[in-house]
Amino acid sequence: MRKLCLILGHTPTRGRGRRLALGLILGMLLAGLTSRTSPAIAVDQSGDPVVAAVGDMACDPSDPNFNDGAGTATNCAEARVSALMASKTTIDGVLGLGDYQYTCGDPNDFAVSYTPTWGVMNRWMTPVAGNHEYRTGTDPFGAVCPSTNSTAQQFFNYFSTSGSRWAGGGSHPGTAGHFSFNIGSWHIIALNANCVNKGVGGCGASSPQTTWLASDLASTAKPCILAYWHQPRWTGTSSNNSTTATWWNLLYQRHADLVLNGHIHNYQRFAQLNANGQTDPNGIREVIVGTGGESLGPYASNPTPKPSVRFRLFGYLRLVLHPGSYEASFIASDGTTKDNFSATCH
Repeated sequence: MRKLCLILGHTPTRGRGRRLALGLILGMLLAGLTSRTSPAIAVDQSGDPVVAAVGDMACDPSDPNFNDGAGTATNCAEARVSALMASKTTIDGVLGLGDYQYTCGDPNDFAVSYTPTWGVMNRWMTPVAGNHEYRTGTDPFGAVCPSTNSTAQQFFNYFSTSGSRWAGGGSHPGTAGHFSFNIGSWHIIALNANCVNKGVGGCGASSPQTTWLASDLASTAKPCILAYWHQPRWTGTSSNNSTTATWWNLLYQRHADLVLNGHIHNYQRFAQLNANGQTDPNGIREVIVGTGGESLGPYASNPTPKPSVRFRLFGYLRLVLHPGSYEASFIASDGTTKDNFSATCH
């Protein structure tokens, strides 16, 4: 009902009439662009699947940096990054790494910021929930967050039909946000790292979600494994996140290859790491891609472990999933490739 009112020109809450109109105009312009150039179900020259990944996307329209949708150099760049992905890259699917609409997934904010920009990629989107999807109370700009965010219901509702253009599709609301699917020779696992929130299933060794993960890993025969969730195990900041340590241990024991995360608002690529965060040729490579547009944040000068590569830039990760290996690139929002890496599967 709220979306219908917005379409009919009803003045939205929080005094956003002018921003809403400009946001919808921006959406129509981007829709016109992507109607000609949106990625189809396609492959790269090798004939193998191409997957993009990114998180921490659309900023709050009440943020002074929103700038009527244009953003600034370090904030609210969702239009730039999403247009680049939609118009210049041929992909099979998108792994959403959490925190899609700041500050707390208000449907009015989605209509102004996320939907006209990143929303053009929803047919390819398979998202996991971030911490902002669970935020309740009042946001920094004085608006009340949806009370249903206690269970991330707005997130599950919005993305319930996303991903129709590829196998991963949708937010899988019936699973509490953890599920898996196969793409070619790859087994892909989506997890919900909002461990203490209602309905998530926890992250500890004996939690329902971790029990599910162990069973899922034991049942796959795919030679390559990728897992993704929002809050990273290794952060590149002054402290790491031990909440998901059990997941990392299980994935390491099952010879997983990649873990993708958001939450930290920059790009960081780590070496292959074991359960203690030490470099190990049999370890898992973590890549943080919290660069979808909301803002850019700092990292520590000498964290442990220290990433091999890191950038304070907006952009997204592009992965080519070969039968026994992968190739990856970080594409900055200006279209330049800032990082290239590859590895064979364990």
